[in-house]
Amino acid sequence: MPIAAMIPASAPRPKRRKALWLAALAATAALGGLTYAFTGVEDTVDEGLQERPMACSEAMYAMGWVLPDHASDQRCAELSGGLAGHTQSGTFRMPRADARPWLASLSGERNRPDGAGSDSVVERKEGLALGILRPPGSLQADEVKVDVRWESEDTAVVTFETFDH
Repeated sequence: MPIAAMIPASAPRPKRRKALWLAALAATAALGGLTYAFTGVEDTVDEGLQERPMACSEAMYAMGWVLPDHASDQRCAELSGGLAGHTQSGTFRMPRADARPWLASLSGERNRPDGAGSDSVVERKEGLALGILRPPGSLQADEVKVDVRWESEDTAVVTFETFDH
């Protein structure tokens, strides 16, 4: 008897395996569609949104302000397009003793919330806050929120964000 005759022929694939494979493929496609439906909506809201890193001095200048002396660890960005319009945000550190005088020097129409001082700066245990409406610079922002958080006895972390309503 020849050796080839002794090797069993491969059995045909059962149809059940093929059906399971197709069912798994269909389930994966359905799951992918559901995932896109729940997460893809956010992507379409921000469609066209572009973020560009920028110098914090440039961001301050666009609002008609000057970056405080001794500002460090600067991280600022500009967002444009989509529903965001054109906004800027950033954070930097500065000497804590200079924070309130710097906030008081910022020009623009001041938001005067309850509890604000005569300079419209709100003092809290953890730091300071200030809201400016329509800053005078070239940036057409409707509002700027500036938050100062005490980091240590000597240092403050400043965070700002513009809003284009």
